[in-house]
This record gives sequence, structure tokens and C-alpha cells, in this order.
Amino acid sequence: MNRIGLKLVLVVFIYFLTALSLFPQINRVPNLKLYDDEPLHFGFILAVNQMDFILKPKENIHQLYFKGTQIPEVDMKLTAIDSATVYGIEALPRLGFSVGIVGDKRIGEYFNLRLIPSLSFGSRELLYDTRVFTKSGDTLQRVLNQKINSTFVEFPFYLKYNSKRVHNFRAYVNTGIKYSFDLASQANKTEPNNYEPKLFRSDSYYMFSVGTDIYMNWFKFGVELSMSYGMRDMLLRENNLYTNSIESLRSKIFMLTFTCIDPDQ
Repeated sequence: MNRIGLKLVLVVFIYFLTALSLFPQINRVPNLKLYDDEPLHFGFILAVNQMDFILKPKENIHQLYFKGTQIPEVDMKLTAIDSATVYGIEALPRLGFSVGIVGDKRIGEYFNLRLIPSLSFGSRELLYDTRVFTKSGDTLQRVLNQKINSTFVEFPFYLKYNSKRVHNFRAYVNTGIKYSFDLASQANKTEPNNYEPKLFRSDSYYMFSVGTDIYMNWFKFGVELSMSYGMRDMLLRENNLYTNSIESLRSKIFMLTFTCIDPDQ
């Protein structure tokens, strides 16, 4: 998902919240009056995610020259290449989706603890703007594209602060941490002439989200926008053009989440 797509998601999210805030003015009958008095609730989530990187290239990156086995194949035989350098790197986010279950524990009038074991599917891309110098003296420009797929098993743990309920509407903010494990990581695979950037399997995130709960007739429906920022440099160093040109590579994930809590209440 590009930057325009993210802006569109944000506009839709704000529009949706505005429409929901007007809903109580139309229907004055409160639903699930005793819902918040119960100590424990369960449910599930469906989400659209956008996986991205916080990318920091090496300083003076274009002054780094790579030779021999440090250079990936760029539509020519390696024997024709003398050296290569990188002029720029760009991270491109892509859309994915997530599913999970929700455990919600009430610890006060306005506070809840929330655990959401989930499974997230997505991908990201790295674009390398390179200059390849051949042994015959030619200089060629090549843009190398590396797609990194991920399948995360995630364990987010939130402290949720709820506003005062207004009829069938209640806003909230979450803050917390998340541990994730990437089932699709290639970190343990060693293949000759495989230059694909590899990420470590595990990471921890700090998280923040805002959302709203809507009390329906038979369940509580929620809409939430969340941001997660990885704490670890995820790039596995392998002494080649793809890894030696990057100072640090951290994960960044945005999610638009829909929750359904206690549908059988």
C-alpha cells in the first residue's frame, strides 16, 4: 500500500467514526446495558494491515563499492561485473490482513486489559538504486527489487482506557507491547548465491491505537486504528550489497481493525 492508499484508509476511518458518533442521535434505545459490568469478555478480530520499514541507509552510501560475491546478479553474468555501488534505497509498504481472538478483562470503570493472539500475513519491498561498473568500462543503472514476505504469529498485550459511555457509543485508546514471531523468515536458510535480504524471526513492538466501541443489540462491535513500531534492527547481516548498504531496518505496521466481542451474549 502506498502513501496515497494509507491516506485513503485514514479518511475512511475518520468518516466512519463521524458517522458512528451520529448514530446515538438516531436510535435512543441503549443496548447491552449491563455489558460493562461483566469482568471478562471474548471475541475475534479481522484487520487490514500495512507492513512497512523504518529504513536508515549507511552514511555516504554511494561511496561504498561492492565486488565479487557481494554483488547479486543483475541480468548479466557476474564475470562481466567489476564493482557496484548503491545510490539510494526505498522501502515500499504493502497491504495484508490479520485475524485473531480477543480476551478482554475489566480492571476498573474505565480500564481493561486486552490480549489478542493473532496471525498476520503481509509483505514489504526494498528498492535499491544501483550503479554497476563492468570490466569493459561501462556504467549501468539498475533498480533491484527485493520482496520480503512475512507471516507473523503475534501476541499484543494492551492497557485499554475507555471514555464514558454515551448511549451506544464509547471511544477508547490503547497502549501496550507486542511480541511477534515470523514463520516465513529465511534467517535459518543458507543457500549459495542467495542474496535475498533476510530478517530475524522474532521482534518486539511498542503499540498505540485509538478506536470506538458500538453496543449493538447482541454484541459489541469495534473499529480501531493502530500503529506498531519495532524495537529491533531486523536485518541479518550477510556481507553483500543488500545488507551492507543499510545501517538499520526496523518494522513499522499500521492496522485498521474490526472487533466483535461476545457475539453470543
